[in-house]
Amino acid sequence: MKLAVICGSFNPAFARGELDLVGFVARASAMPGVTGVEFQDIHFPQTRPAYLRALSQAAADRGLAVVGIGIHNDFGRADEHLRQSELVKVKQWIEVAESLGAGHVRVFAGWPEGSARERWPAMIAALREAAGFAASAGVRLALENEAAFTPSATEHLGIVDEVGSPALGLLLDTGNYSAGWPSVLRAAPRAIHVHAKFWRVGPDGGEPGMDYPSLLAVLRQSGYRGYLTYEYEAADDPDALHRAYQYLRRVVAAA
Repeated sequence: MKLAVICGSFNPAFARGELDLVGFVARASAMPGVTGVEFQDIHFPQTRPAYLRALSQAAADRGLAVVGIGIHNDFGRADEHLRQSELVKVKQWIEVAESLGAGHVRVFAGWPEGSARERWPAMIAALREAAGFAASAGVRLALENEAAFTPSATEHLGIVDEVGSPALGLLLDTGNYSAGWPSVLRAAPRAIHVHAKFWRVGPDGGEPGMDYPSLLAVLRQSGYRGYLTYEYEAADDPDALHRAYQYLRRVVAAA
């Protein structure tokens, strides 16, 4: 199992202007064991070809794979035109991922305006169209769980199955199911990518309530060979960020 880090782990540094994506690549390369980086749309200052080439080269120069790009889309919009604009946005980022050689684009189902049942058919249709576009670009979509359309593994798995495209897979974020740990274990065997989320950091560096050794055992048993992306969203504390990563690295090494 390979380790990656997502730029959102350094959100405060980005917000203070201390870090940009090229600087993030350099910082990630200094983290022992990290072999991949994951970008997010909110940290791109531009997407012109020259910039994308420079960013891709920065990662290659440091021996890092561009694992994926996380985008913030919302297919729960009730207005058809607004929902269509979200679909256009996803397609544009698929093209960016294609240019960068990223393995996947992280997408959300969205946050339904009204009931999830009302918005469900249009959300499925949007994901199906996005998956078709991704397939034509040779890029895979990874559907991340959130608390709106996907509060548990039941809905998360249901969306992937209903869309029914090999270009759409399940991204498991360990910290995002409101249904908690049982859903994490249920979704893990179907994951094409995993975010190891840290909302809090215990004395040993672990995330209270999250049994990462057990999760990695499930992933290993299911034949998972992808990346485990470190995602730190706890308090802005460089020491805690470092301790949590070292904990995750130890767990992966033990597995």
